[in-house]
Amino acid sequence: MKPTMQTYILSSNAVLVQNFRNRRTLTEVIIQAYNKAPQGEILLIASGSSYNGCVCARRWMEKISGQSVRVITPFTFVHYENSLDGIGFCAVLSQSGCSTNAIESLRTIKAAGRLAIGITGNLNSDFKQEADVVIDWGVGEEKVGYVTQGVVTLILFLWLFALRIAQEKQRISMQQLKEAEKALEEAIQIHGEAVKQSEVWVKRNYAMITSMRQVYVIGAGACYGAALEGALKIGETVGIPTCAYESEEYLHGPNLQLTPEYTVFVLNPGDETADRINAIAEATRQVTERTVLVTVTASDSLPTTFSLNRQLEEALTPLVFLPLFQWIAWQVAEDLQRWNKHPLFARFKQKIAYKTESYYQKPLR
Repeated sequence: MKPTMQTYILSSNAVLVQNFRNRRTLTEVIIQAYNKAPQGEILLIASGSSYNGCVCARRWMEKISGQSVRVITPFTFVHYENSLDGIGFCAVLSQSGCSTNAIESLRTIKAAGRLAIGITGNLNSDFKQEADVVIDWGVGEEKVGYVTQGVVTLILFLWLFALRIAQEKQRISMQQLKEAEKALEEAIQIHGEAVKQSEVWVKRNYAMITSMRQVYVIGAGACYGAALEGALKIGETVGIPTCAYESEEYLHGPNLQLTPEYTVFVLNPGDETADRINAIAEATRQVTERTVLVTVTASDSLPTTFSLNRQLEEALTPLVFLPLFQWIAWQVAEDLQRWNKHPLFARFKQKIAYKTESYYQKPLR
């Protein structure tokens, strides 16, 4: 049977478990490249879901490694912000390894006299010819363009990379290392629970999600990355206007658009911002009953609320929130037959290239 988005949503947790077990081997090439890089800020260059995955991973990376991590899109890097002054480890990330803007970034890095490092889910992609060093982030196999397994495996890979940095720099003790590994292992376990509970939530709220017309996804901190990816997944599959906003920025203009027809997902990581995020959700409910509070900890008993009833530090919450959006995107697109885009979109693709020819000649992995 041909694999679908659902196939990889369901298989992703097993891949996370395997990657965590093989964490030493998985991160060996990237830590070697890091050790050869100059001292300075870590720069990650990525677009689409890879960009969102980097934003999701960034806070825990900084916390564990003790280093500043910046995430930037390839177009901005190539044309506007390509100075590598003060930059240490610098890498371009693309799951397919066939994004034209990612390849331009590798060439820009080479032109600056630096090692061009490409991190990908496809070692046999165009990155093989363009990068000086090609690193596999451990996606496994994902042959569907609307990536799900690729995002969560990238997040874990970057967290494991940060943990290796902390070890190499002797920034953490053996006890702290064990505690950090235990935290990651627990996050992976909760991710598995989230995959199952997301399916249940989708069935319970089926009428609401299959009648979505305009969607907001609200989050802050690490959850802003999850909001970006959640909005991207729904927008690209279901084909409706979907926007991501930082929690407080949502209150400065975007909220004025609200009507009872809007569907709003509010991500609450359960940290010091919990009360404020809950207040934002409650205020939003005054306009639309289609308000979804997404939380790790226990919360209200509303049928629209998605709660895992667990405890997890804020920087790790994106991993366990993403399955809900992935499941919504797949179920709605599948049942409403939204996979085929407007006929005029074929003209769009004829006018502009954003993937190399090899992307269309073979599957992602």
